[in-house]
Amino acid sequence: MEELKEQFQELLFDEDEKVRVTSIKVEENVIALRAHISNVELSAKNKAMIAQNSQKILPTKICNSVKLSTWLSQGKWVSVDVVANGSNPVTNVRVTNDSCT
Repeated sequence: MEELKEQFQELLFDEDEKVRVTSIKVEENVIALRAHISNVELSAKNKAMIAQNSQKILPTKICNSVKLSTWLSQGKWVSVDVVANGSNPVTNVRVTNDSCT
């Protein structure tokens, strides 16, 4: 699982040192990950901006992955919980094949 976490880290967050994929779970129809953003001021404005950026950027990166687009085309999905400063939920991004069309 560590290798898979590293692959998702690279795919979704490149070299961004503030964001880490902290957990991943692969089930029959879903890949569920948790991405943790550290050292961010979590005001209402920042939380809304992070949520908006996550909803815009993550589906594009997931849909552009050949392996993940194959996964999605089989009716499966990817779910990313974005949290900040420990366990404060920011948003959940659910990507399905419909998200890519």
